[in-house]
Amino acid sequence: MITLSLKKIALITNGKLYGKDLFIDKIIIDTQKIVPGCLFVALIGKRFDAHIFIQDAIKKGCSSIITQKNIVCYVSYVLVDNTSIALGKIAAWIRKKTNAKVLAITGSCGKTSVKEMTASILKQNGNTISTIDNLNNNIGVPMTLLQLTHQNKYAVIELGANKPGEISYTSNITQPDVILINNIHYAHLQGFKSLLGVSKAKSEIFSGLKSNGTVIINLDSNHLSQWKKNIRKKNILYFSIKKKKYSDFFSSNIKINLNSTSFTMHTPCGKINISLPFLGHQNVSNALAASALSFSLKIPLKKIKTGLFNTPIISKRLESIILANPCKILIDDTYNANVSSMISAIKVLEKMPGYKILVTGDMAELGEKSILYHQMIGNTANLSKINKIFSIGKISHEITKIFNNGKHFFDKKTLNRYLKKIFLEKNKITILVKGSRDAKMEEVVEYLIEESKKNVDFV
Repeated sequence: MITLSLKKIALITNGKLYGKDLFIDKIIIDTQKIVPGCLFVALIGKRFDAHIFIQDAIKKGCSSIITQKNIVCYVSYVLVDNTSIALGKIAAWIRKKTNAKVLAITGSCGKTSVKEMTASILKQNGNTISTIDNLNNNIGVPMTLLQLTHQNKYAVIELGANKPGEISYTSNITQPDVILINNIHYAHLQGFKSLLGVSKAKSEIFSGLKSNGTVIINLDSNHLSQWKKNIRKKNILYFSIKKKKYSDFFSSNIKINLNSTSFTMHTPCGKINISLPFLGHQNVSNALAASALSFSLKIPLKKIKTGLFNTPIISKRLESIILANPCKILIDDTYNANVSSMISAIKVLEKMPGYKILVTGDMAELGEKSILYHQMIGNTANLSKINKIFSIGKISHEITKIFNNGKHFFDKKTLNRYLKKIFLEKNKITILVKGSRDAKMEEVVEYLIEESKKNVDFV
């Protein structure tokens, strides 16, 4: 973080300083992460008010506070109208004071994967920061931007949302040089109501784009026509899985292996063979997006190739786990689930070896048509080469009702016992486990891994 005085912070936030002026080089919002000399921002959320932790923060060594309530304390503090807005103002000020090229990424699926791939590429060419995990909301985005210093050459920022207006706010704080809407799919429909609502919300990212900025467009996405007026007179790079009329980046010779994917990437500067440490066609699309983002900043293809190959494995996102016996494979895709990612998981599973089982929990936040979307997954699975689907949850039984060879469970203990039995019976088997966060399907993965460790017959 760039060092700031409390006087400057008060000026940036339209606040009032009480106490002596100090210099700050670290801002903290979690009292468990307090370090001596830091500035603690007392945020107020739907379920918490951090003002009640101010004394705790002082005891742990913070030197100053940003508050929106009048307080009595012996450390300096800045009184503001809204601490969350104040945090955003500080982050926006720091962003403007650095020369880092900022890339902003949004979309229904694959944001984190594209972010990780892009950051890995850009690190080949200079000091790079990126969103930690998926902290991509109105608090996470400012906290990422606060990491910026004059030494940073690039920043890769993920912008997420559950309802309209959120991306407009974070995009204007971020002021990106390059933006990507990775795709538009059925996700978070409780907040967005429809696919059109999703598209409109994601297109809010254009509001913060610099006037000479670059837009990366996925030709395979829904609702491209909605953005025509936003991208007019902008620098544009297009990508698609297969070659299309305007594709600057596309792929060929895609091969899905046990724990990796390879393909040939075609670019404006020629073609190059790419190897990814991930599974699935959707990660080919994500790699094309990351490559286009990086190419827009004049990163050479050799560095793009190296960066993609060295991208860290992203936990619980189509993570392939070979359980001792290479013929028995577990794929952990439990991070989250929506219609698009579920279809992608089915496509990955049907290309894997042996007897194929999809274990699924509910897909959450799909609104009033949730049953229909679950039935859609059942119909998609019927057209695949999957052998069985096991479901657990309140709505996921709609998948197994439609699927020709499905079975629904009412508790994980019974499901786990059934899975173990089949795992023992089959010489070659692949199990893919998926579900939304609320379903906690990682518990099934953890059970299978633990059983494989302690039961020799299991592998």
